[in-house]
Amino acid sequence: MSQQGRNKGASVPSSLHPSTVLDQAIAAHRSGNLSDAERAYAAILKGSRTHPVALHMLGLLHAQRGNFADAEPLLKKAARVDPGNPNVLFNYANVLRALGKTDDALAWFAKVIALSPNFADAHLNRGAILIARQELHGAIAEFDRAIAIAPSGAAFANRGSAFQQLGQLDEAHDSYRRAIELAPSDPQYHFALSGVLSQMGRDDEAIAALERTVALDKAFPFALSKLVASKRHRADWRNFEREQAALDEAVESGVPVDPLSFLYASSSPSHQLNCAKIFVANVVPERGAPVPRTPPPDSRLRVAYLSADFRNHAMAQLMAGVFEEHDRKRFAVSAISSGPDDRSTMRNRLKAAFERFEDVSHLADEDVVRLVRRLDIEVLVDLGGLTPGARTNILVRRAAPIQVSYLGFPGTMGASYIDYVLADRIVIPEREQKYYAEKVIYLPDSYLPTDARRPLLPNVPARSAVGLPDDAFVYCAFNRTIKITPLLFDVWMRLLTRTPGSVLWLLDGDPIATENLRREAVARGVAAERIVFAPFMPPDEHLARHQLADLFLDTLPYNAHTAASDALWAGLPVLTCLGTAFAGRVAASLLNAGGLPELVTRSLDEYEGLALRIAQDPELRAALKSKLAAHRSTWPHFDTVGMTRQIEKAFDEMWRRHCAGEAPASFAVQTSP
Repeated sequence: MSQQGRNKGASVPSSLHPSTVLDQAIAAHRSGNLSDAERAYAAILKGSRTHPVALHMLGLLHAQRGNFADAEPLLKKAARVDPGNPNVLFNYANVLRALGKTDDALAWFAKVIALSPNFADAHLNRGAILIARQELHGAIAEFDRAIAIAPSGAAFANRGSAFQQLGQLDEAHDSYRRAIELAPSDPQYHFALSGVLSQMGRDDEAIAALERTVALDKAFPFALSKLVASKRHRADWRNFEREQAALDEAVESGVPVDPLSFLYASSSPSHQLNCAKIFVANVVPERGAPVPRTPPPDSRLRVAYLSADFRNHAMAQLMAGVFEEHDRKRFAVSAISSGPDDRSTMRNRLKAAFERFEDVSHLADEDVVRLVRRLDIEVLVDLGGLTPGARTNILVRRAAPIQVSYLGFPGTMGASYIDYVLADRIVIPEREQKYYAEKVIYLPDSYLPTDARRPLLPNVPARSAVGLPDDAFVYCAFNRTIKITPLLFDVWMRLLTRTPGSVLWLLDGDPIATENLRREAVARGVAAERIVFAPFMPPDEHLARHQLADLFLDTLPYNAHTAASDALWAGLPVLTCLGTAFAGRVAASLLNAGGLPELVTRSLDEYEGLALRIAQDPELRAALKSKLAAHRSTWPHFDTVGMTRQIEKAFDEMWRRHCAGEAPASFAVQTSP
């Protein structure tokens, strides 16, 4: 985790004005009586508008309250009348930094250092700004200077963050360790260490660092959710119910929790909205206002997609066809790519799909905002939401007049600067719009796209080649382990028990997770060898092997999304249970749009009963597969062109409302006759 440099206030100057009023003001300020202090400082400045101490202290008072816009002119004036006081200049620089005026802040921190070369916190805060601007080598140099002057946990932790972002994990690890040595009871350093340990593949140590963080401060932002997610990735279900209750309690009490991790655990759209709002308020709060624009006559609408995943990734597999099918006569479509270039075939395909493909992975957020505005983007579609790697600070600054959440985050972002979310009436029923900060745009079929050009490999491997019995009924659940809950696993194990000779086919991953799932099976009376694990394969080969399974079992409270789409595209029926929030309704959306609504159940009892019936009835299985195969060429879920036209209609209506001066409002896209 990136550690922020401290906005450390300067101490009160030792040579004070002899005025009793000033003495009383500073005494009130120190005791926390800010209202009395403010009145006293104002009284002094009424008599002497350039009183340096009163200007400085009143500016600090406003900064303490978070009123940085009020603090700026006072501290600017204080710096002008007392230019030789490094404390005044330092606090002015901090306020400039808080206001996002980073170029000016860097210049004033440099003036502080020129006056006082051993001012360690000036180096520290310069480094924090440089980290935010992705000038990582410069940031490390500043932290090294701060450490040479006065070694501190903050300096080492910031240094660790810079090394971590450079991918120099050993150096990052050593820096975080030094921070902990200097301040062992500070939870933020243990939390930062957990992140780099996880990247290094040292998961046991990462979990231990998270446990230490929570032990030091159970309300430390994101620590509990990261800990719970880490354990669920490994199918470590010890204390599952207690951890679930702790997560819910954290959100209810306003503790910042990772929103994506919470979606895996929560069935409540109300709690998910609270979680997102808390995250936004603490991490990416509102900063700016919309930028109104009017398009030139007869111009194409300029749309940009923002994502860190323009590569061999689930998002790209779903969206590639949509990008390619956009009507170039009516839309100018750009990619704003903030993630790595994996040099894959998919990356090359995506680059060819857009008129402009802007790699901004090396740019600071404010530079990306300038780019988006320079391109005069009118609709900016964020495909990341509140997921790792997303660049939400670009959206905070209102890079475009219309900003839309789509696909990457199945829930509300809880932010006023996101105008719309693209959905359908299954994933967001109209009665649940109150749980979304965005206005909801209803696409007529499923909101989740499919790439109709995606090929199915003709040479499907034999079952024996992938470790499956030739004559077994194969229940398949190609979901990430974090989506599997003990309650759902109970259902799956009962199905294996009641379906003689059957196996459950899961994705292979963490060896600890594999071991834990086998142990959990044995604890439920099922032989470990009846759980078969599928190793990683390239996407096309993975898609082909779906044809070896008989039934895909969905998860709850977080459904299969891309995984369910893959299964349906490969001809494998998906059985789901309708959840109570967006993430738990996606498979139902796909099945309705794919022509198989009969595979949507409303309870786990119904889910279990229908799965058993399908396993025991070969004619029913054959009918489901035949129906699915027939619908691949006719039903909306498989129609990439049709879905693209629907999305374009949504863009048109958003822009019409904007140009008419109307506020964003929920609406439904109508199907073409």
